[in-house]
Amino acid sequence: MMAAVAVVLMMSACGGKTSKSDSDTDSVATEAQESSVDKHTEDYLRQRVDSMYSMYKNPKYDKVGMRIYYGKLIDKDSAYCSKSYKDLMSKALDIADENEEPLLDYDHWTNSQDDNNFTYEVGKISNMTDSTAIVTVNGKITRAHTIILSMRFERGDWYVDDFLGDDGTGEKVYFKDYIQKNNFHKQFSLNDLLYLTQHYAESAKAEKSGLGFIYHDSQPSDEVDEDQYVYGHDIFRTTKKELGYELNTSSAHAFYFMMSLDTSTNGYLRFFNQNDANAFFERVCNTKPFTFEGKRIVVKKVASGKSVRIEEMRNDKSTSTMFEVHQPTLLDDWYEIYLEIYV
Repeated sequence: MMAAVAVVLMMSACGGKTSKSDSDTDSVATEAQESSVDKHTEDYLRQRVDSMYSMYKNPKYDKVGMRIYYGKLIDKDSAYCSKSYKDLMSKALDIADENEEPLLDYDHWTNSQDDNNFTYEVGKISNMTDSTAIVTVNGKITRAHTIILSMRFERGDWYVDDFLGDDGTGEKVYFKDYIQKNNFHKQFSLNDLLYLTQHYAESAKAEKSGLGFIYHDSQPSDEVDEDQYVYGHDIFRTTKKELGYELNTSSAHAFYFMMSLDTSTNGYLRFFNQNDANAFFERVCNTKPFTFEGKRIVVKKVASGKSVRIEEMRNDKSTSTMFEVHQPTLLDDWYEIYLEIYV
């Protein structure tokens, strides 16, 4: 009798070590159910997008007409956007924060600036493959409008990879352009400046520097004729004045180049940002010898340390000065680098 009891107890103990709890069983059942769901169907994708917009369902309002959102409010960008989209947006956001300006002036999820009365329904799904799809969300605030989502399947589910405009261009293109534009001041080099000083009258060649042609102004007079050639980045021209144009900044890193010719030839680089001007001057000072259009270019520091000479080295090892680059100085709202041109 005692032996029989011992056997029963032993079997019970062994069973306790190997059996799953109710919660474990539920977990396994849920995982099995999820793994059996075909996530590459339009029905599933429609449900996925609908869940992203669930906070906008069944709108209710308080006494002053402000919308009441129920449930847990989440950061939809973090939760529902693809990795490549988030990485690109993060880089652009860092620059926007530095510039103290908004990256986007609207909510891309609702394609509006105010979602108080926003309602939606998931519309057409097109171009669906195993990894990509286009989903149209039909939104309405005061009138109907659309939100076009470029979807990507990754990490086991569907995520928004881009928010597309009516022309098919997405925010990722805008982010890339924004990053490039705001990093251009870091890439502008002595090689670029040489294009401008050597080809200022040939806009196609001068624009190899990355700066766009702004204007050529000629002012004939009884005493002396003056010509100005201007190229810029992130600047625009306003009303014409007695000579040239008033140039205003349109970004934190705007700058422009001007070549002025009358009784002498002088060049100017004017930066809106002091750090940009100082960084460019430092880059020029530290430029190693290089070849530009078949010419060997060397940089030589002037004894005072307040300027450097850009020189062409000839085959006989002698040099001739092309121009001198002076340290930045404040001029009105711009930080000017004066270029003393040798002709």
